[in-house]
Amino acid sequence: MPANIAYDARMNRHQAVYVGKPAWHGLGTVVDDALTPEQALEAAGTAYTVDKAPLFAKIGDRFVEMPEYRATYRTDTEDVFAPVSADYPVIQNLTPMQMLAEIVRTGEAGIVSHAALGKGERLFAVLDLKRLTDLTIPGDPSKHDAFLVAQWWHNGGGALTFTESMVRVECQNMADANLAYAHRTGKLARVIHTGDTRSAVEESRRTLGFAERDVQAFVKLMATLSDIPIPSRSWIAGFTERLIPIEPEAERPTRRLAARETIAALYANSSTLVGVPETAYRAFNAVTEFVDHYRPLYVSDEALVPAKRFTTQVDGSGARLKDQALRLLVDEFEVPTGSAR
Repeated sequence: MPANIAYDARMNRHQAVYVGKPAWHGLGTVVDDALTPEQALEAAGTAYTVDKAPLFAKIGDRFVEMPEYRATYRTDTEDVFAPVSADYPVIQNLTPMQMLAEIVRTGEAGIVSHAALGKGERLFAVLDLKRLTDLTIPGDPSKHDAFLVAQWWHNGGGALTFTESMVRVECQNMADANLAYAHRTGKLARVIHTGDTRSAVEESRRTLGFAERDVQAFVKLMATLSDIPIPSRSWIAGFTERLIPIEPEAERPTRRLAARETIAALYANSSTLVGVPETAYRAFNAVTEFVDHYRPLYVSDEALVPAKRFTTQVDGSGARLKDQALRLLVDEFEVPTGSAR
């Protein structure tokens, strides 16, 4: 299952917590308010300790210790994670979430999503950045989201990482997509397990300075687009034609024509754009809403649609469509490149 949320049979619960609304998979606990790291661990049931045990090789009827290796395991369930080097430093689950708050230098932001994956060998936590930055766009009554995501492993499968996200991470597929995007764009702080993770906070702050800067730059660009009126109502048709071209020899243009029509209809009538003036910002939001909610996805199981949609909007064809829409608007209306994300 793409969610891969850890399940604790002793407590008959999935080890995850989400703030405000359930995750797409419906697993885990839902609470009303953002959490401190300690509260998140308690709510998700992830306050377990990870330790290392000697590793043995079975040779015939004998068990021979391998002194250069250890096995990481959960002390509460005694689930074994993986063999690691003897000097592999274990990071307990509280530390990365404390580092999130230290990196952004605030106690105001809170954890809004946290889960253990698999048997608990991999975890993520998501910090809400909305309280740190004004994400309101002039003329748009809605609020935009921004998050900082920590991911860590207890099986040697990866380093402690910090990345940004404009969408709340809720499962393994989403965590994978977020990490892939961060790797591709270079917007990732990677902390090698040395045991002294606090010494890496300053370096992470420098690397992750992009997080708040990116959010601020995006808001600035959206505010600029919100000041640009479109030439006429018919303009949107030409915009969608440039955004979604159809080659003359195309044999089955139905899907592309439908995409154009849906974006134009969202621009004109979307309930999320009520009161938003007819501007370049409104046009971009029509494309964003199409990608995030209406663009057809072809999967074998309808339950997988939310995770698939997240993947395509973060680091797939949906993300590329948004980027292309932004480029077209910036070029057509000669928006200063310093405003672009």
